[in-house]
Amino acid sequence: MVELKHLWQKRYRDNFQMQLRYWNLIGRNSGLMFFVYAMILIGGFYYKKWLDLLPAHFPGTLIVSLILTIVCVHAPIRTFIQRADLVFLLPVEAELDNYFRKSCLYSFLVQSVTLMMVWVISAPLYFQSTGQGSSAFFVGVVILLGAKGWNIACSWREQFIDDIVPLYLLRICLSFLFLYFALSHQSWFVLTICITVMLLAGFFLFHRQAAGALLRWQHLLESDTRQAMQFLRFANLFTDVPRLRRRTRPRSIISRMFPVRRFEEREVFKQIFIKTFVRSDDYLGMYVRLSVIGALLGYFLNMGYASVFIVISVIYLTGLQLLPIWSHPFPHALADLYPVPEQFKDEPFVRMVMTLLVAQSVLLSGAAALGARSFVGFILFLCSGIIVSVFFSTVYTKRRIRLKK
Repeated sequence: MVELKHLWQKRYRDNFQMQLRYWNLIGRNSGLMFFVYAMILIGGFYYKKWLDLLPAHFPGTLIVSLILTIVCVHAPIRTFIQRADLVFLLPVEAELDNYFRKSCLYSFLVQSVTLMMVWVISAPLYFQSTGQGSSAFFVGVVILLGAKGWNIACSWREQFIDDIVPLYLLRICLSFLFLYFALSHQSWFVLTICITVMLLAGFFLFHRQAAGALLRWQHLLESDTRQAMQFLRFANLFTDVPRLRRRTRPRSIISRMFPVRRFEEREVFKQIFIKTFVRSDDYLGMYVRLSVIGALLGYFLNMGYASVFIVISVIYLTGLQLLPIWSHPFPHALADLYPVPEQFKDEPFVRMVMTLLVAQSVLLSGAAALGARSFVGFILFLCSGIIVSVFFSTVYTKRRIRLKK
């Protein structure tokens, strides 16, 4: 019993120290902080210019409510559960209430920091649309913390319920209605009804269904592992992370588009890197997501020639997240099995990174040029994107490869 009382603090402390070590390496061994500062300055400048160009009827409150709803509804519980706990802690599940209560509080505090950051970024758009003063910002803080707390409580109850899809959709709808009604300054009567419905749903639909049910330990372990791997994948962009677990997906339809056509030793690593990008971890999904987000930002922000910063930033971020493919364990394992010279490994990887970044440059440049309605802008964006892609792949990537050897 004494060990159970201190188990959560011990695991929290171990996790905190581990993340602190990686953040120290990230801060010392990369240009991350410079990039962050530059993006804050450039983004803040053009964000203000974009707000000044918005029409009076722009639905700023609706957009802010949608963004904040997404952040509020995403409420995973960080429990620090380990695989062995499915055997050793399962018999004492009834005595772990305090452990899981601390996990819920920790998740609420950590996610509230992210929520406040999103609110700070969204607040200028909200003030521009509503004409509210600074006091509305602090009212919004209280509203958002209340919505996040309700979602955390409901999310924990979902760990006991098998079919959570209807409940998850209900959380999305109620959270959006509450935030939209509160931020658009609806009457107190409407807000009272919305809050009452949320409390009744939380008690009768979440609490009552979870009462007496068994905790889904396997689901809890998978959720906690995903959260831990998210940080480790981020840290792996800047330094080697031995604890990082790899996942491989079949993706048979996409894999058929890249069959093995040649078997010369010069082609071995080329095929390995392509298959790794398509099937391993989330490289392909990351590439698609960043490309789509960058294209949407370039089109809708309509920053004119300044959209070149969006193109360059997205290409740089994508390149950083492609670098771990080089040190993926699959190439090393196969290189040991088949005696392929090391010189045949670097060049295929550099060419693959360059090809992906140049293709992304074309997409982003086209979207930004459509937003700016300028063919000259397309030429500017495309040339800048290609220059950054070539420089990143032939200079920065080769330098990172040499450091890892």
